[in-house]
Amino acid sequence: MNRVEQVSRAIEQGIHQCSWLPGDKLPGQLELMRRFGVSRTCLREAITVLEAKGLVASRHGSGCYVNNLFEDQFASAFLGSTSGVELDSAALQLSVMEMRLVLESEAARLVCERATDAQLGLIDNEYQAMQIRIGSHLARAKADLKFPMLIAQSSHNLIVVSLSQLLYAQFFNAIYGTLARTLSAPEEWRVLVGEQHHAIYHAIMCRDGVAAQQAASTHIQYSMSLIEGQIRRG
Repeated sequence: MNRVEQVSRAIEQGIHQCSWLPGDKLPGQLELMRRFGVSRTCLREAITVLEAKGLVASRHGSGCYVNNLFEDQFASAFLGSTSGVELDSAALQLSVMEMRLVLESEAARLVCERATDAQLGLIDNEYQAMQIRIGSHLARAKADLKFPMLIAQSSHNLIVVSLSQLLYAQFFNAIYGTLARTLSAPEEWRVLVGEQHHAIYHAIMCRDGVAAQQAASTHIQYSMSLIEGQIRRG
């Protein structure tokens, strides 16, 4: 294996292990040259290999960024299939929550096994911020998505991270509809959701993967039950 292959494989491995997340800018050329002990020419050839695989994209005057592996496919397959569907409809909200159930419960389990102490610290900070956050329902909904996104990013699973990014971005209206329903719910419902968030947080801080997975599943299923109730009522 020549040096170009070695460098491209090392960077590719870092991407798959989520050392760099989709959307992240790779370190500059000088830093990568020092890290791998290669020339600028060798590094550029390695980057070209990664670009050909669709893993990264160079932006003129800005640098090289990690691609979201599913962005093009997601846009054509998922968004195309929702044409004619209201993006805040209960039916679409339920479909999005079903996808969140798969992603977030598994991410919660994985983060207990794979997250670094620094990543757990970020999750801790975000959970504490959620407890005192004020503002409009929209502002709080946008901000509160940082919590599950940090969990996804700390799972060190590129597929979980990529799909979570796209789901939260492309279907925010549907997610906001669910969150707004919870924020507008009677006090006892909001208290229950807060307890569910705490159960997820506590299990992750204890690195209890089984409990974290169950807590995340319980939380999403509760939100789904609210949507299903609305659908039944028409």
